[in-house]
Amino acid sequence: MSWLANLPHQIPFRAASAVRRSDEKTTEGVYICTTNDVLPPGVMVVEAMAQFAGGLVLREQGFLTGIDRCEVLRVPEPGDAVEITVTLEAEFGGTFRFSGSGRIGGVEAVRGRFYLASRETT
Repeated sequence: MSWLANLPHQIPFRAASAVRRSDEKTTEGVYICTTNDVLPPGVMVVEAMAQFAGGLVLREQGFLTGIDRCEVLRVPEPGDAVEITVTLEAEFGGTFRFSGSGRIGGVEAVRGRFYLASRETT
């Protein structure tokens, strides 16, 4: 069972479709664009990248704190499989910075930087 099952996002807001490979610093996965997506495909692919980032480091509740330098170079269309790679660049206490990119048919379609924070439990 993949850590995707532990994400708090449920359909229709679960954008991360499948994990292909994951280690301590990098996750590779796929987002499959469908006609049932509730948000525009460009937003969904960015959300998928953030979900992959969260799954990489947040084993408990956390949240997205920022998106930076994000560019959607090609908007996915229904049926497109976006191959996503997210890499942990830095950790500052309970805050994490990631870079990510997505490719459709081997061509870069989206890239950006994401910031996540773990939620402190008291």
